[in-house]
Amino acid sequence: MKTRIAIAAIVMMMAIQIGAAREPAKRFPTLEKKIEYAKKNWIAALQTENEGVIESVMRIVSKFKLQHPAVDVKELKEAFDIISLTNPSGAVRYKAYIASSICTDPEWYAQEQRVLTAVEENFFRVASTRLHQKLISGYSF
Repeated sequence: MKTRIAIAAIVMMMAIQIGAAREPAKRFPTLEKKIEYAKKNWIAALQTENEGVIESVMRIVSKFKLQHPAVDVKELKEAFDIISLTNPSGAVRYKAYIASSICTDPEWYAQEQRVLTAVEENFFRVASTRLHQKLISGYSF
């Protein structure tokens, strides 16, 4: 059952991307409009119960924030905070905590090249290691 839901979610996301790619460039006259459209889609995708979709959105937004630290992602950070407190899966809650941390302090992570170049399946593991290093180095024993 979970496999069917995951496949349906992936097909839906691909259809959205293909549909967006076919639309004329005039839809987004500015980069700001394009970013606002993406943020609305990310927030909508976080409303699903599918853990794979939620994790993908958190990873995409985290990488986006690392590449564009000046962009305001306050609404997404708030959504990550809610997920980190309420999601039934401990793994998703922890990844939401890391994504929220990246949205708050992207410079902590941007200094580590391994975070910037991490592949999808290892992104949160590498970011988690960086978070631990940063937090431990902040304390004096």
